[in-house]
Amino acid sequence: MTLNIKHSLNYLRTLEKSSQNTDIHPIIEALASSKYKTLLTCNAPIQQETLREFWKNAQLQTQGKKAWGITSKVGEVLVSVTPQTILEVFR
Repeated sequence: MTLNIKHSLNYLRTLEKSSQNTDIHPIIEALASSKYKTLLTCNAPIQQETLREFWKNAQLQTQGKKAWGITSKVGEVLVSVTPQTILEVFR
């Protein structure tokens, strides 16, 4: 199986101020100094087939009426995405 990168999702996000985005400079400053900067600007490759398979098998996990994560199976691997797993990966 050939892994194709989903290019439209792989643009590296930047937190740069310019004359075209002066109205959001305070937001850019807050994000650039936050603990989420790495998460917002990482350049993680995304394979299109893997992405399709993840969402095809995705199930929302809830506690009561509140969503707390997404689980899915990609190949033979069970994947769980929760706020905690995202925090651990991007520490």
